[in-house]
Amino acid sequence: MESEEKISTNILANRLSVLEAEKILLKEVSPTNKSKFVYSLTQKGADLLPIVIEIMDWGAKYNANSPRRELGKKIQQDKASVVRELSQVLKKKVK
Repeated sequence: MESEEKISTNILANRLSVLEAEKILLKEVSPTNKSKFVYSLTQKGADLLPIVIEIMDWGAKYNANSPRRELGKKIQQDKASVVRELSQVLKKKVK
């Protein structure tokens, strides 16, 4: 509830469950706190990056109050570079 998205915990849990069922996310028990879970992207999830970038580009174009405005500006300047950069970050984290 304190995140900038303001999503309730039951809605978030439902959405994470759907993403896990679709094999977009992998859910694991936290190694530091056994009562919590850690979510990571699968390769299937990482492959969605270009689509997410396109949606962010569209959002930055039509929403002056976009919370990701700075990234939106980078996308508008050099979308291919942003995709490459974020793809490299994801490759290190994909399970």
